Amino acid sequence: MTRLFSVLFFLFYGCMFSQLKFDTLSPRRLKTTVTPAILVGYHYAGDAKDNTETFRASQMHIIEVVFAKIIEYGGNHGAAKVYYAGSDFIFNNRYDFFMAPKIGVSSSAGIALGAEVQFQTNFEKVIPRVMPYFGFGGGGGKLTVGYNFRLLKAENFPINTLQIGITWPIKRFKEKTI
Repeated sequence: MTRLFSVLFFLFYGCMFSQLKFDTLSPRRLKTTVTPAILVGYHYAGDAKDNTETFRASQMHIIEVVFAKIIEYGGNHGAAKVYYAGSDFIFNNRYDFFMAPKIGVSSSAGIALGAEVQFQTNFEKVIPRVMPYFGFGGGGGKLTVGYNFRLLKAENFPINTLQIGITWPIKRFKEKTI
């Protein structure tokens, strides 16, 4: 137990104090920028289930197009916060086409965390859902894994439960420095 404690102590000591030394001796560039952008992404869900959870509705391919406000915090360990609104266009072998307008927020500093509220529709029914996600990202781009939670039940309406995806800004507009 003492060996484990001493190994952990020196590991954390080296990580924390080397970082502290680096931070205090380097020049800081604490600049915050706000940039409107258009983000595009692709998500894949291999297990889209309906309300009975008994059959697979095959795979879903999701194209994401959103308008975002990217707030990037400068410094040695920069981070980004993204507020966005847009839509998912969902293609499914069994149910053809869905659309899911959504709003969301994500925060990233190497590790990306976020959540979004989506309103999936086939133009006859609307099912609200919440999707928290985590992954890797920065500067508005991210590679994530997320899980959808239904807020209402609907018969024969597939929900993509687990999905993986990548999102990246394709067009940044005029940047404003704060």
